Amino acid sequence: MLREDGFVFDDGTTSRLGENQYLMTTTTANAVAVMQHLEFHLQAVWPELDVQVTSVTDQFAGMALAGPLSRKVLKVAADIAMDNDSFPYLGVREAHIAGIAVRIFRISFSGELAYEILCEADHGVTVWEALMAAGEQHDIIAYGTEALANLRIEKGHVAGAELDGRTTPDDLGMGRMVSSKKDFIGRHMLQRPAMQRPDREKLVGLVPVDGKPKPAGTRSDNWLGLIKLPQPKSGPSHSTCLDSGGHGAGRADSSFDVPATEQSRQGSCCSSRLH
Repeated sequence: MLREDGFVFDDGTTSRLGENQYLMTTTTANAVAVMQHLEFHLQAVWPELDVQVTSVTDQFAGMALAGPLSRKVLKVAADIAMDNDSFPYLGVREAHIAGIAVRIFRISFSGELAYEILCEADHGVTVWEALMAAGEQHDIIAYGTEALANLRIEKGHVAGAELDGRTTPDDLGMGRMVSSKKDFIGRHMLQRPAMQRPDREKLVGLVPVDGKPKPAGTRSDNWLGLIKLPQPKSGPSHSTCLDSGGHGAGRADSSFDVPATEQSRQGSCCSSRLH
């Protein structure tokens, strides 16, 4: 989702539930702002549209089931076919888990086979317990938001840290998602010369050359030595470039040779590779 000025505003998903019914998800931090964004355009820009938007965040409990065995868990827990043909990537299906009506979305925040499951808020614990029971034979475990953040950085999935109001889709590696035929909010401003400059900073992945994890909070200007990332963003905090798992992300200008650039800091145990 872009702002009117062409910069990325938020990253979420929109699922078609019926002929004229859609469900949109947003990042947690921008849920209210996206709602305001939609309401403004419906009231001030396109008042002629017969469209209503309603926040249903409080009505649903949501959980992610991720990992290479997640399909096997849902085959036990849910009452629908889970094979790839019946439930393809980016699909959404209605089903029942432990007798509770759920919507299952085949989308992944962590870059692996994964599903997101929504049910009425009052039944969240029941569905959660049923999933954990179905996954017990596969040694299922619950994972927290820090583990999720590490996984999404490995994937290159952008979130709040990268969506700081100064990045375009192309800066974030999502330029191919921008339609060259359809109109959309921000399209014309995205064509400004400054937004098309080839030397704009790009989001890049970072891993230690020595393969050793670096302490959480390691800053790019200290860790990278000869490579300077003007705006280190991704990791456990906004000021971090590397996370405790030994990988991270940041924005680098086009003077760096991606993916071949490797740099070392003299007198330091740390070296890095852009990839």
